[in-house]
Amino acid sequence: MINIHSKYGKVFITTERKVDSEFEQYQINIPPHKIHSFIYYSSLLIGDSQAMTSEAAVLGVPSLRSNSFVGRISYLEEEHKYGLTFGFKPDESEKMFAKMDELLNTSNLKEEWQRRREKMLADKIDVTAFLVWFSVKGGQVL
Repeated sequence: MINIHSKYGKVFITTERKVDSEFEQYQINIPPHKIHSFIYYSSLLIGDSQAMTSEAAVLGVPSLRSNSFVGRISYLEEEHKYGLTFGFKPDESEKMFAKMDELLNTSNLKEEWQRRREKMLADKIDVTAFLVWFSVKGGQVL
C-alpha cells in the first residue's frame, strides 16, 4: 500500500501503537487537537477506524477503511450514500488497492469530494440553528 500511495505523494502513518521499524520513517506525531486539520489537508485517508474515516468524509476527504465491521455499522452507510467513504473487509485488499489507485488518479479529487460533502450537508439540518430555534419561543428563552 505504501509503495502504491507514495507514487502520488507523501505517506504518513498516525497510530497510538508502536510501528515496526520499517514503517517508522512514515510515522508522524500529531497532537490530537490538530488531527482534523491534518486530515482536511490530506488527499486521502486510509485506515481501519470507523471514526477517522467518517470524520474524513465529513471534511470532504476521500477515505478507505478496512476492517471486519464493514457493512455492519449504520452511521457509515450514510457516508457511503454520498460516495464519500469506502469500506472493505480484510479479505478484499485487492479491491481496496484498486479503489485507492482510482481515487489517486482522479484529477479533480478534492473538488469532487467537496461537492459530495456539500450535497451531504445540504440534506442535513444545522444543529446549532435548530438548538437556537428550539430554545427560544416568542423571543423568550425556555
